[in-house]
Formats: sequence, structure tokens, C-alpha cells
Amino acid sequence: MTTNVPTAPPSTARPSGRRRAGRGQPWRRLVLENLLVLVVFAVAGLAGGLVWVELWDPPLGAVQDREWLYLDFAMVGTVFSGTGLYVVVGLVGGLVLGVLAALAARTSELVTLVAVVLGSALAGYLALQVGLQRSPVDPRLLALVVPDGTELPGTLEVTGRSPFVAWPLGSLVGLAVTYLLTSGMSAGAAEARRVDLRAGAQGASRHD
Repeated sequence: MTTNVPTAPPSTARPSGRRRAGRGQPWRRLVLENLLVLVVFAVAGLAGGLVWVELWDPPLGAVQDREWLYLDFAMVGTVFSGTGLYVVVGLVGGLVLGVLAALAARTSELVTLVAVVLGSALAGYLALQVGLQRSPVDPRLLALVVPDGTELPGTLEVTGRSPFVAWPLGSLVGLAVTYLLTSGMSAGAAEARRVDLRAGAQGASRHD
């Protein structure tokens, strides 16, 4: 004697709202992480510009025949101090930010790399603009309208294009070194999670 037991049709229920939200969570986290990276780089660039101009000691000169001339030969050596300080601030600031970005934004290393490159370029630009805005006016322009003998400080400037790689270079070095030093720990943690999942699945199958 056989009985026909109706079988339940396959479930066609849609995933719950909580499950759908869980699927979209990594993307939201990815966007938020890298937006935060850009914001932090921008704020650091503004702060870096303030530090740059505060550390800089402007050279002194005097007006003579509508020209601004250094007071002595020793002042000539300070011409490149502004460029050197910009490089130092950019390298140190970029290095610290690269390390922080590598530790905080781990959802996608590739996207974080792009965010760090863009953020470091933005930081370098903002640091330059803040420093130039807060530096004394170009004495060569003032020398045209002030009397002879007037002492004026020099203006802050960056010579050449190579200093502008300081922020990106420091950031990429910090990012790369941190990834290299923490990749083993990250891989070990991921492997431990996989082992736990396998053990849980095996235990569930045995109970069934």
C-alpha cells in the first residue's frame, strides 16, 4: 500500500530585508572607508600647510633702487629652506597617513590605494596653498613702491616640480610597508575563520 505524500514546492521566498541589507553592507563600508581617507588627507594637508609656514624662517632683505636685496650672503642660503621644509612635512605627513589608511581601510586594498594616491595629491596641493597664503607678500613687488632702505622678509615658495611628489611618496611607502607587515596576520585570521566555518559545518552534518 502506497500513499502519495504531497511534496512542498521549492521555496521562492525573497530574502529578508536584513539579509539584503547585509549583502549591501560591504559596499557601504568600502565607500565610507575611502571617503574618510580622502577627508583625513584633506585635513592633514591644511594642517601641514600651517606647520610648513610656522617652521619656515623667512630671509630678510632691504630695498635698494626699487630692488629687494638680501641683507647679507648668509641669507642667500635660506632661499631653498622653504622647499626643503615642504618636502620634509610632506614625507612625514604622508608616511603617517599611509600607515593609518592601511590599518583602517581593509575592505579593498586596491580601492584604498587609489584613495591614498588621490588624497595625498590633494593634501600636497592644500598644504602648498595654505603656506603661500600665510607667507609674507613677495618683496620684489613691494620694492617697487616702498622707499630705499626698507627691510622686508622674503616670501615662501617651492622651486621645481619634484617636491610635489613628497606627499604621495610618503603615503605610498607607509601604505606598502604596513600592508607587507600586516598581510601575514590578515591571512592567518582569514584562515582561522575558514577553519572555524569548516568545523562548524562538519559538526552540523554529524548532528543531522
